[in-house]
Amino acid sequence: MVKFNFDASFNSTARTSISGVIARDSQDFILAAGTYPHTRIADAFTAEAVACERAVVFAQDLGFRSIIIEGDSLSVFKKVTSANFDKSVISPIIRDILSLRDLFQSVTFAFVGRQGNEAAHMLAKLGFRQPEVRIWVEEAPASVALRDRPP
Repeated sequence: MVKFNFDASFNSTARTSISGVIARDSQDFILAAGTYPHTRIADAFTAEAVACERAVVFAQDLGFRSIIIEGDSLSVFKKVTSANFDKSVISPIIRDILSLRDLFQSVTFAFVGRQGNEAAHMLAKLGFRQPEVRIWVEEAPASVALRDRPP
C-alpha cells in the first residue's frame, strides 16, 4: 500500500488553488511529491475536492495499484465514502474520484487531522511561490520532507 496525502491552498482573490500531494511507502519513505496549480476555483471546498482528485490521478500516473488517500478535509471524505448520491457543487469532482477508484485494486480514503497532513499542507503553500506543476521523485523539498513522519 502506498499512502498519498493531499492538501490545497486557495487564493480567493485570484480564484486559484494549489494542490500538494506526497506519496510514502509503508516505511514512510517518500516515493514522490508534486504541486499542481488550478484556475477558476470557486472556493476552498472545491479546492480540497480538486486536490483529492489530483492525489488519485497522481497515484494512477505513478502506476500504483493499492493506495490510501489521506487528507484533512472531512467534508470531502464524507462525500467520497457516502453511499448517497452527492448533490453538492463538487458532485462532478466526487463522481470523477469515484470513477478513478475503479482503476485500482484497492483504494482507501482516510481523514487525518491537520497535524497528520503537514507535508501536503507545506507543499500546497510552497506551490504558490512557483505556480507550475512540479514533481519530485523519491524526494520532496527539504522544508517538506520531514513533515508527517512519526517520531
